[in-house]
Amino acid sequence: MKVNENTKKSIAEALKFGLIGAFNTFVDWGLFWVFLSVAGFDKNIAQILATAIAMTNSYFLNRYWTFNQKGKVQISEMGKFVVVNLVSLLVNLICLNLFSDVFKLHNIFNAILKLLNINFVLTGDLAIMFCKVCAVPFSLAVNFFGNKLWVFGKKEGK
Repeated sequence: MKVNENTKKSIAEALKFGLIGAFNTFVDWGLFWVFLSVAGFDKNIAQILATAIAMTNSYFLNRYWTFNQKGKVQISEMGKFVVVNLVSLLVNLICLNLFSDVFKLHNIFNAILKLLNINFVLTGDLAIMFCKVCAVPFSLAVNFFGNKLWVFGKKEGK
């Protein structure tokens, strides 16, 4: 089966986006942990601050490397990027709070560990970090498709 050029390009973009995403995830998680555990901020404030810093880094790496944009940064493009990331952040915050405070996924995970006779319990900040990890696929999907289709998609005149 022959793969066309658009498919190859999309696969390459997804892989690059994933690498940058993995790097920025570590930035986000590291900063989240610092803001939450070291600085003692509320989980929502910690998430907003960590996302803002990781988002800035993500914009430039994705613009120039993943989606191969040339020339000066366009205010409209950056505005779209911020909108996509704010929607992604909102999805992340909703999932984080649902998983942590409503569904209490950490308690479900702890019950599974107990059934498996694994002597480890997620509590406190670790429980919140676990719920944050569970929220990632939801915000990642919003972020990738928003960037690919809207922010860095085909420009008029290209």
